Amino acid sequence: MRISATYRLLGLTALIVCFLAAGNTAGAGASIGVESFDFAVTDQSGNPSLEAGAHPFQVTTTFAVDTFEENGETLPSQSPRNIQVNLPTGFAGNPTAVPTCPEQKLEEAGKCPVESQVGYTVLQAPAAELPPLYFPIFNMEHAPGVPAEFGFYAINVAVHLQAKVRSGEGYGLQIGVVDLPQTLPYIESTIVFWGVPADSSHDTMRGSCLFFFGPTGGSCETSAPRLPFLTNPPRCAGSVAVDGLVNSWQDASYTRLTDTIESGGDPVAISGCDAVPFKPKASVTPGSSGAGEPTSLEVELQVPQQSENPIGKESAHLKNVEVELPKGMTINPVVADGLAGCSPAEIELADPAPASCPAAARIGSVEVVTPLLGQPLEGGVYVASQGDNPFNSLLALYIAVADPQTGVVLKLPGKISPDPLTGQLRASFVDNPQLPFESLKLTLKGGSRAPLVLPAACGKYKTEVEMTSWARPTEEINSQSVFEVDGNCSRGGEFTPDLEAGTTNPVGGEFSPFLLRVTRPDGQQNLAKVEATLPEGLLAKLKGVPLCDGAAAVSGECAAASQIGRATVGAGSGSIPIYVPEAGKAPTAVYLGGPYKGAPYSLVVKVPAQAGPFDLGDVVVRSALRIDPITTRVTAESDPLPQILQGIPIAYRDVRVEIDRRGFMLNPTSCRKQRVTSTLTSAAGATADPADRFQVAGCGELGFKPKLALSLKGKMNRTGNPALKAVLKAPTGQANIAKTTVVLPPAMFIDNAHINNPCTRVQFEADKCPAGSVLGRATAYTPLLGKPLTGPVYFRSNGGDRELPDLVADLKGQIHVTLVGFIDSVPVKGTEATQVRTRFQNVPDAPVSKFVLQLKGGRKGLIENSENLCSFAPRAKVQMTGQNGKTANSSLKLGTSCGKAKPKK
Repeated sequence: MRISATYRLLGLTALIVCFLAAGNTAGAGASIGVESFDFAVTDQSGNPSLEAGAHPFQVTTTFAVDTFEENGETLPSQSPRNIQVNLPTGFAGNPTAVPTCPEQKLEEAGKCPVESQVGYTVLQAPAAELPPLYFPIFNMEHAPGVPAEFGFYAINVAVHLQAKVRSGEGYGLQIGVVDLPQTLPYIESTIVFWGVPADSSHDTMRGSCLFFFGPTGGSCETSAPRLPFLTNPPRCAGSVAVDGLVNSWQDASYTRLTDTIESGGDPVAISGCDAVPFKPKASVTPGSSGAGEPTSLEVELQVPQQSENPIGKESAHLKNVEVELPKGMTINPVVADGLAGCSPAEIELADPAPASCPAAARIGSVEVVTPLLGQPLEGGVYVASQGDNPFNSLLALYIAVADPQTGVVLKLPGKISPDPLTGQLRASFVDNPQLPFESLKLTLKGGSRAPLVLPAACGKYKTEVEMTSWARPTEEINSQSVFEVDGNCSRGGEFTPDLEAGTTNPVGGEFSPFLLRVTRPDGQQNLAKVEATLPEGLLAKLKGVPLCDGAAAVSGECAAASQIGRATVGAGSGSIPIYVPEAGKAPTAVYLGGPYKGAPYSLVVKVPAQAGPFDLGDVVVRSALRIDPITTRVTAESDPLPQILQGIPIAYRDVRVEIDRRGFMLNPTSCRKQRVTSTLTSAAGATADPADRFQVAGCGELGFKPKLALSLKGKMNRTGNPALKAVLKAPTGQANIAKTTVVLPPAMFIDNAHINNPCTRVQFEADKCPAGSVLGRATAYTPLLGKPLTGPVYFRSNGGDRELPDLVADLKGQIHVTLVGFIDSVPVKGTEATQVRTRFQNVPDAPVSKFVLQLKGGRKGLIENSENLCSFAPRAKVQMTGQNGKTANSSLKLGTSCGKAKPKK
């Protein structure tokens, strides 16, 4: 039966009069009272319909305020102003399944297209004589900032219900009304949304078939496609509850709304999760294909949806996802250059506001395609602050989406777990929002600052992705994705590092900073060990430098007084490595360390591994400083360089050590061409021996005026064995001695009693020379050391290289120096006599302010007189050559113990 237009008009007039007459309320004084709040998800028969992932017949929300009686009228205690209802988490509504209505049509007395209707509302006016009033609800063209909006037109009032995503609160849906007009008084309202709005079962409540007082009895079809609008949560986890808040125009404080779906007084739970489909798949695609190259990375997760099937079940929502990249694909340290971390206060996971992570923390983008919205959601991928993130982990990411068109804000934390031994990466995002998506595409940036590096070897690599759903959390779905590395295949087997070394002020005999630099081409085998040998004469003044030793050397917590330099490390893959230390970060330091691995000294190199937002702690590498006892050449042999720090591989590209302590490194006084040599070892065991030319200048400007004094003590008579003392003094700032030759007078020769009892080389190396081979003692004073070097003088065999054994001064102290003199006999010109000659042919290029050599006399004396030395003035020939080529020759009168008597002629 159709209602006449006259009756409609009369009814409408009566409604208006009644509404206006019922405008009184009880006034303010307390928060709004709620008489009842009920939420129901039902089938067509009105029974609970909570099958997981299915589309219910309708969802009904009923809300009634407290009332009071006045003059026989039932009036609301207060007028509702703001109402919000939080739907069960996982419950979804798809506004794209229904055509929309323009705002203009709604305000034209609700003349929205019938195809846009998604349900209806029922209002109970205060006037008891009026029946409940019905108004269709339409899917509106939503305003900016909300994903969906619904509206109905009641008595010249357009009412809007806005849907939002509860960002930070489980990401369920929220339906709310803001500033509900006071001209629309009611004591109870019912809002009904249809599960499949275009289903014919709703034709009696559609369009013109729904009048103010209810359905007219007709059937109004729609031409809209029969698509599902509402979907039950695909999660079976206990009872289904809703909650909400309401306040009034009279009081701003909120009253909480709660309800649990029941049947016969018992809670009803979602069921049927075993039948919910979940067939996700993943693809992982790097942007580069060259071995060892920095690369972008695209990870796409696809979850097929059943959004067009009104009788089917929607796919389960993704709960957890774990992506394990293949071995060899690791973090690129270069990504830290200029990078910032996003703090908890900036991401504010529990806050519905968009994230405020700094732009410098962004390393990628994300795109989410969901059937619930008409356009993809776009956002960024940000690096979380180290240790200050939900996992307290070194590495973590945030996915942050803030869509201004829909107002959807998503903020998801993900933990990145690098294997501490291999660097293999595992990323996990757990307890993801219970919302459907068809595709989630996460892209990490590429270029020279890409966060990832491809494996160093060519081949096929497999990524494992494990996914679980909220429907069946214990069921893991594994998806594999394979990519191929097929470029630059030969680079990973190469190891051709380069060496640069030298002093910054290459002037002979001057102090100068010294720099050693090792560089490695990108993509080659990683540097693992450095051994470098300095040229002869490039020495250090150890005097006055306290040593860092013991626990301090292990930790790198050395005293500032021990510092002699600093280090710079460039690491990472790509065209430009990242350098440590960065500006504003903790400085590096090189300290002089004590004995280490059999060497008398060591270097303690401390590098705080701080870059961008990361601090991996202090890296301490020690290098033994071995000193050649013959040449005093210094060889620094490093411990193995750490290849990985807390799961982050360190690809060394540029390693620099600068020894810049003032007055520490001293240039040679020889200007001959030399080299700084090295042996560099890769992580794979390959070696390379790069060297760099070394030469100083200005040596000819150095003076060379050493002074030698020789004296004899003891028996001066024929067959006597006098003791010999040689004292050499050299002024500071001059060239060092390179060679010294002393020819004794013809009246002095080697006592044959000592020739057959020398120390062998084996005994000498074992420091077990027999007492009979000890000829005396020597002491050397140098400004480079705090204490003199001293030790015995041996007669040492030379393996037949020379006729007579060698005279060897074995000097020990802060360092060990062996000074070797070759002894032989040379003819006296014009006679058949010979003279004893001692040649020191390889004197180290080191400053010696004083050198004292004392040979024993008497029964242990090496020298024997062939005539009485008091009978004449014995002289020795001395020839000394400086490291700069200058000479100092003399005929030196020997001091004797002959007293004041004149020598016999």
